[in-house]
Amino acid sequence: MPFLHEILAIGSGSLVGFTLGLVGGGGSILAVPLLVYVVGVSSPHVAIGTSAIAVAASAALNLAGHARAHTVK
Repeated sequence: MPFLHEILAIGSGSLVGFTLGLVGGGGSILAVPLLVYVVGVSSPHVAIGTSAIAVAASAALNLAGHARAHTVK
């Protein structure tokens, strides 16, 4: 059963990432329901926090890349 949980999490994350690549933003509106209803996170509050951590980590990594390219004022 843990293997299925991991596959669902990876599939949900891939779907959110693909959609973000298409539209350029708003991934949390998809991530939270997928975490709750597909992946099986028991609390919506945990799903919101998990999504916020993922967004913050992604933003920090992208900021670092832009800073190295000297495109940040």
